[in-house]
Amino acid sequence: MKPYAEKIQFLPGESFRLLQWVDNIREVEIVSGDKTRIPLTGSGHEWHSHSHMELTVVDRGSGTRFIGDSITHFTAPDLVIIGPHLPHYWHMHGQSSGCAVQFELESDHSFWKLPETRMAHQLWQDANLGIQITGDGLQKIKNLMQSCCTCSGIRRLRLFIQIIELLAGVSSKDRIALSRTSFMPPNNQSTYVSLQKTIRYVLQNFQNEISFYDILQESHMSKATFQRHFKKLTNKTFTRFLTDLRLSFAGRKLIESDLSVSEIAFASGYNNLSHFNHQFKVHYQLAPLAFRKAAGRKNRSG
Repeated sequence: MKPYAEKIQFLPGESFRLLQWVDNIREVEIVSGDKTRIPLTGSGHEWHSHSHMELTVVDRGSGTRFIGDSITHFTAPDLVIIGPHLPHYWHMHGQSSGCAVQFELESDHSFWKLPETRMAHQLWQDANLGIQITGDGLQKIKNLMQSCCTCSGIRRLRLFIQIIELLAGVSSKDRIALSRTSFMPPNNQSTYVSLQKTIRYVLQNFQNEISFYDILQESHMSKATFQRHFKKLTNKTFTRFLTDLRLSFAGRKLIESDLSVSEIAFASGYNNLSHFNHQFKVHYQLAPLAFRKAAGRKNRSG
């Protein structure tokens, strides 16, 4: 069977697909050139991949972003470009809004035969692992993407080309690589769906105690089979994946709340404070209180 993938279809007369959500990422709509909004039934709210490139901006909200093997907390505005077949997923904390452009510019596309596109080649190669865009380009690209939602035809195409131009011109210091490796989903679709279900279960329950028996029950796989496929899909062991998720949540709580370290440790799924402190320091290279202090200085200086 072919690898599971979201099936992307462009609307008639359009060369790329524009998506937008207002309050809930589960309620994404396709924005057509005539401003018609079509509810999208897809996989955007769960771990998935597709053969198209995607540029996504979150302009309101916060959450945890999963791009390939990268698990990172983010706060809006947040802009990332994702290459073909790179699994991704946004787990929002509460309401959010944003938009995305999905398009197909594979390496053999005639677009790349134009000499003017040479400056974008490196960016496109790097996008295979996912890139976060920061700096001045973020706001400019976000504005153009939002403008795309209000126009059609050649004007919309012109804005899209401007977006590509801005992306190509983003300096290396304003590009943050996300995933460490590229990988493909399992060849068996039922295996991929089972892993999606398992990851969704972990996201919903990571603050509580999770036993490996619970995970195997969710996946309907043997221990050896699950471990093999999970590592292949996420490039992490299940234990590493769960630890990174919990520590990402803890880091966000240290920045955004006044809760004590022990309260955050227990809220993150740890029942042993010493173990939490050790894991946190290994992950962030700082003890929890030092991390909070450093984050406070950064926020004040910004």
